[in-house]
Amino acid sequence: MAEAKKKVLLIGWDGADWEHINPLMDEGLLPTLEGLVNEGTMANLATLQPVLSPMLWNSVATCKFADKHGIHGFVEPDENGGARPYSSVSRKTKALWNIFSQNGIRSNVINWWASHPAEKIDGCVVSNLFGGVRIDPESGWQITPGTVHPEEKESFYAQMKFFPNEIGQEHILPFIPLAAEIDQKKDKRLSSFAKTFAEMMTTHSVATGVMELEPWDFMAIYYTGIDHFSHGFMEYHPPKLPRISEKDFEIYKDVVKGAYQFHDMMLARILELADENTTIVLCSDHGFQSGAYRPRGTPREPAGPAVWHRQYGILVMKGPGIKKDERIYGASLIDVGPTLLQLYGLPVGDDMDGRVLIEAFEDPEETTTIPSWDDVPGNHGMPDKEEVVSNAKSEELLKQFVALGYVEDFGGDKEKQSLAADTEGKYNLSRCLMWQNRNDEAKTILEELLVLAPWENRFIIQLADCYFRCGYLKQAEALIDKAFDLEKTVVFQAIVIYAKLQFELGDVEKGMKYLTLASRRSPRFPKLHAQIGDAFSSLRNWKQAEKSYRKAIELHPDLAQAYQGLAKASLRMNRIDDAIDSALSAVGLVHRLPKAHLTLGIALARKKDFEKATLAFKNAAKFAPKMVHPHRWLVRIYEMHGEQALADQHRKQVALLSSFQVGERKTEDERRGTKFQLPEIEDEATREERLLKERPSPNDPVEESGKTFVLVSGLPRSGTSLMMQMLVAGGMEPISDGEREADTDNPKGYFEWEAIKQIGEKPELLDDDAHAGKVLKTISMLLDKMPRKHRYKVIFMMRPLSEIAASQTKMIQRLGTTGAEVEEKRLVRELARHRAESVSWLDKAQNVEHILVDYPALISDPESSLEKIVELLGDEYLSTPDQMISAIDKSLYRNRTEAKGGNKN
Repeated sequence: MAEAKKKVLLIGWDGADWEHINPLMDEGLLPTLEGLVNEGTMANLATLQPVLSPMLWNSVATCKFADKHGIHGFVEPDENGGARPYSSVSRKTKALWNIFSQNGIRSNVINWWASHPAEKIDGCVVSNLFGGVRIDPESGWQITPGTVHPEEKESFYAQMKFFPNEIGQEHILPFIPLAAEIDQKKDKRLSSFAKTFAEMMTTHSVATGVMELEPWDFMAIYYTGIDHFSHGFMEYHPPKLPRISEKDFEIYKDVVKGAYQFHDMMLARILELADENTTIVLCSDHGFQSGAYRPRGTPREPAGPAVWHRQYGILVMKGPGIKKDERIYGASLIDVGPTLLQLYGLPVGDDMDGRVLIEAFEDPEETTTIPSWDDVPGNHGMPDKEEVVSNAKSEELLKQFVALGYVEDFGGDKEKQSLAADTEGKYNLSRCLMWQNRNDEAKTILEELLVLAPWENRFIIQLADCYFRCGYLKQAEALIDKAFDLEKTVVFQAIVIYAKLQFELGDVEKGMKYLTLASRRSPRFPKLHAQIGDAFSSLRNWKQAEKSYRKAIELHPDLAQAYQGLAKASLRMNRIDDAIDSALSAVGLVHRLPKAHLTLGIALARKKDFEKATLAFKNAAKFAPKMVHPHRWLVRIYEMHGEQALADQHRKQVALLSSFQVGERKTEDERRGTKFQLPEIEDEATREERLLKERPSPNDPVEESGKTFVLVSGLPRSGTSLMMQMLVAGGMEPISDGEREADTDNPKGYFEWEAIKQIGEKPELLDDDAHAGKVLKTISMLLDKMPRKHRYKVIFMMRPLSEIAASQTKMIQRLGTTGAEVEEKRLVRELARHRAESVSWLDKAQNVEHILVDYPALISDPESSLEKIVELLGDEYLSTPDQMISAIDKSLYRNRTEAKGGNKN
């Protein structure tokens, strides 16, 4: 079915934005990208809703909205309890690479969202879980099964992984020239930078390796770097925000700029590996707020960081048959996939939601269609739906810690994780449905969510808006009245919805009152001025409407809604050319705007440009199938040109839709005043308290207690008890209840405090002033549960993992409990993963100073380790440091591994 082999390279730059790119190209700082733009076609790429990367990139891959492809966020409930990342098993429909596999088009896919487990397509897949690759000198490269297809190449590609500790000053200084001025004990942003840089380099290393070593016809590479650097450092980007200190601004102001420059350098290498006959498609899923529109804060909700996302990403296409130095308009993210199918001469599925960007082609061939690629048999490589991707490995590790007696069984937490995953998935689905104007379907979901969590303002606002769109005006009014005091609330969206309701209910005075109130609360919110324009438009006050729309455009030059309203106002004031210009601006930004297409068609018809008017009316009818006006205009145009058969077709549509609208109006009248029971909703202050309790933010300012605790931590059986004995000998007092007595596994005692296992649920355990300054033994799994209001000095014990596993196994056998039912090699892999995560957490925690102490080295040559301990704790904690060495009993070092060259951790 496919044409002769073509090569297409799809590159995803998450979060890339022309607002950042254009000034950098003007400075000559992005030469590779500038070359693509000059030799190809560029466009703004309107994003989809909600603006969440897993949903968006799977829409690119499947050409379908999220309700069809099934990826509704970041995690989904695990049928075994808890939550798990969305995966390739979760996807309900074929991706492009599945379709290509069925048509002899060899595809390589790198780091795509929800691509794990790697699909067994004709080609190579390196899944988005490749970042979890670890190296342990004892057992080699540790890679989650299913990360690479073909699986026999897992170990080979694992070697291309970059680790944060490999990032040196030569990598850091171009981004952060003043890095030497950073106090890394207090400021963890440099550590965060290194992690993001390592992730970016890992993707690039694997991508270039695959391009060089694996044959391909289609190559898809997804880079997270720009998005992650922007989330971490955009608030420091010029111009300086008032809330940012001068020092932070000077240190971090070049990170985002550097991220774009480095991506341009990586792009140059990628293009070197693609021949000149390859079609390049570079796109981003959304943009990123900059300048004055950067958010003041992040909403307290799981997808809160998405508030930073701008509604337009980028698109650049270059290659044989693609227009050169061209700009196209009205492109959407959902159009990328169908355009790729067109490049290969393959039909577009009727069940796909995007369109082919024909205007990008020099000599476009006719687009063909097929009912659905999902119905086409053949070797597509999709995973078997019986294949379960779960968190079984972490569950086994948790079971191991429970069996050893170090942690409580967190079964309740699993329920919370599962519920939260289910809630977020449904909420995101409801937003996707509302964006498609499928409001009745969204209403059912949102009502369920509000009953579940009536303290969530986002559910209240979304449901009120949904009621409004469904025509349940009185119900929407009742919900707002019940949930908000509009004279006092800071939730200005509630005021805006209430104002729109009043206009629809015919109370113009009340509607204007609340719109005015909203504009006073948020005078620089562009969408609000567009909505004020809509209100004046409904009153046929076209001059005031125009004034409001122009204010919105002044604040936000890319606001399609404002151009759409301005086009209608201009048309009604008989300014035809202005109406055409504004309508073209609207559909050039967001193509799926039926009212803008309708206005454009009417204006063009009045200018007697019937050919273009016909196209505009067809687009309006396509995007709003229930709208009758486009068909009425098409009847006139076709009759005027003697095309009676076409005129009759649209006359039938007019009759059908008109009769349907009679029923619709009846339904609207019935719904208008309908009210039904609402769940109990507490006042705003009480809801805010509940929100703070249910969803504490790690970024919330913490009132520091002034207390510092010394923690001895590490994996179970890593030498923590010995370190406790040494610190006690050095003069420290332990926090210990003595409940766990000495035994054959630990003849000198455990120094444990049983209550600490509940620290996650009982943070007040450390509030007792008598505990301050003492040393506490805590298992590594509890480190991130320690209350943030305290400071900690942590001694983290390192021991060969094979020794730890052997020691744990023997201890469990003596205790007569049941541990993880896995072979030792797998247990070692999971211990390595968990330890790496624990050390990474220590590196990032703002309230932690820590050292790593090698257990075998401590036994064989204690002096160097003692120096580190004394440097960390000093005289303040250690009154008799010279006595610590007396606690070391070499005879108790059992289950040791003899390794050449010393310990390997």
